[in-house]
Amino acid sequence: MRRYSYLILSVLFFFSAPTVLCSQDLEQEGEYGVDWGGYLFGAKGGLSLGNQDWSGLETELLLGFHGDLYLETVPAQGRFSFYGQLGYHTRGSKISRRRGTLFNGNQVTLPSEDFRFYNVSLGIGAKSVFGYSQLGDFYYILGLRADYNVTTNLGDYDILEQTNGGSFRLNFPLDSPDFIKDITYGASFGAGILFPISEKIGGTLELQGHPDFSFQYESGEIGGVIDGSGTPRTLPARAIRNFTIELSFGIRFLRKWTYVD
Repeated sequence: MRRYSYLILSVLFFFSAPTVLCSQDLEQEGEYGVDWGGYLFGAKGGLSLGNQDWSGLETELLLGFHGDLYLETVPAQGRFSFYGQLGYHTRGSKISRRRGTLFNGNQVTLPSEDFRFYNVSLGIGAKSVFGYSQLGDFYYILGLRADYNVTTNLGDYDILEQTNGGSFRLNFPLDSPDFIKDITYGASFGAGILFPISEKIGGTLELQGHPDFSFQYESGEIGGVIDGSGTPRTLPARAIRNFTIELSFGIRFLRKWTYVD
């Protein structure tokens, strides 16, 4: 219940905050020498391709989604800036669909074998413009982030324990809080382009990679597990680490101070 409460609050935050931000006046009076020059803020989101480094099993890319709200400093000398962002991200991987056999001998198509970890992600980092063109400004991105796992879909695979000879089910990660890590951390790197729309509004397109340094799932050997044929087995140790590629489209606003005497 706690995880789903975080999920609901995160969704409400992502949908309501951009509306509140966009409704603000982008200029505000300030006192020269006291107030800083301004800041950038915006929202972005798009598609994700998730992959996972599993021990003992090869997986494939998983299509997911993500969304972020962010704040950014006004670029120093028009090039260097720092950012902080909070978002909701899909991590995971998949295995091609398989066929299973029930106890009565009937063949069934097993549920979609994708493994999804839904994380709230907090990131900080820096950007640097490295090129200018008529199309827009090109920039690098480099940062660090920490993720909190809200929920997963691992419980969907409990039904596979009803299949006969389904020992491959035992190769899947188990839906257990003892093995699923609440907190993971990693890096972010990539590049993007800013398309000027007006003096204070711009559009962005970014491509980023997000490797994790820590494991999303980790378990030691588990003995005495009965497989689909009724044979006791010892499950090998398993460690799963995320790597996600994200394509983001966004909008960015400049809020600056107008100084008064």
